[in-house]
Amino acid sequence: MEKEEKRSFSFYVLAFLTYCFIGWIYEVIWEAAIGNGFVNRGFLYGPYLPIYGFGVLTLFFILRKLMKKKIKLFNKINITPIIVFIAILIIASSIEYFASFIMELLFHKRWWDYSYDILNINGRVSLRNSSILAFGAMVLLYGVHPFLDKYYNKIKANIMNNIAKVIIIVMIIDLVITIIGYIK
Repeated sequence: MEKEEKRSFSFYVLAFLTYCFIGWIYEVIWEAAIGNGFVNRGFLYGPYLPIYGFGVLTLFFILRKLMKKKIKLFNKINITPIIVFIAILIIASSIEYFASFIMELLFHKRWWDYSYDILNINGRVSLRNSSILAFGAMVLLYGVHPFLDKYYNKIKANIMNNIAKVIIIVMIIDLVITIIGYIK
């Protein structure tokens, strides 16, 4: 993770899409596991959930320096991952809450509701779900992101830039089609 600061915009577009897709896979598996079969949980039509891409990259940019530190308890036990987990819990819950609020305000629809969970806030976030997301974010930040850093670093800049342009165009088209569908 030492070279993170020197990554291009295109790198982050690819990482964004990767996290959006991972989030979509997680949601689809979750729905199937609870007996709902295949459900496209996304706001957009494509197999990606932008809240996950935005969330993981936001967490990365906010927490990357903290993740590198070795904060010790009693000069022995490294508690940095615990502090990072708690920070993720707070930040991810805030992102999820405000995304839910804004989407409901704009589109008069709720995409998720945790009212059935104890320790929920207005059904928009819950401790159970936020804890699951925080655990997943730990895996992504400590495991997947360093892997992407190495893998995407091998892609030539012009190819990465072209891939990023295609991703941006496809997601913008998807967003426009989605918004038109909600306006009708």
